[in-house]
Amino acid sequence: MNQPHYKLPVLIYDEECSLCLRFMQALEKLPGTETITKIPLQDENLYNHFSELSMDACYEEIHYIDEKGQILKGPQVPEILINKFPNVKKFSWLIESQMGQKAIDYFHHIASNYRKKLKKDCPGCNKKHHRKRTPDIGA
Repeated sequence: MNQPHYKLPVLIYDEECSLCLRFMQALEKLPGTETITKIPLQDENLYNHFSELSMDACYEEIHYIDEKGQILKGPQVPEILINKFPNVKKFSWLIESQMGQKAIDYFHHIASNYRKKLKKDCPGCNKKHHRKRTPDIGA
């Protein structure tokens, strides 16, 4: 069985989260971001290809794997996106100041809490079908 090849950089998102989908749609409209491979965390092959990732960790917060294979997560992701892409770069002043960094951290915190609330209130999400991976026997 052939495993898909994931070209770096990779952005891992939750395709069952409406907030995440809106973020991905907005990101796709920015020139330059087409170089990012966007992969839903529900893609089982992702964890075979990147063994250091777990579905539970990816479910908890956004992950980005840069061109060198370094894994960034949580509030590090908006920071790298702001620095990396030309149309997002106009917001780089946000991370260059202490106040701006606090704003990014706050935004990530609020978005993360909102996403968790959406998941909690979603009857389909509560079935935890996103976590049906079983640990390897003998691991």
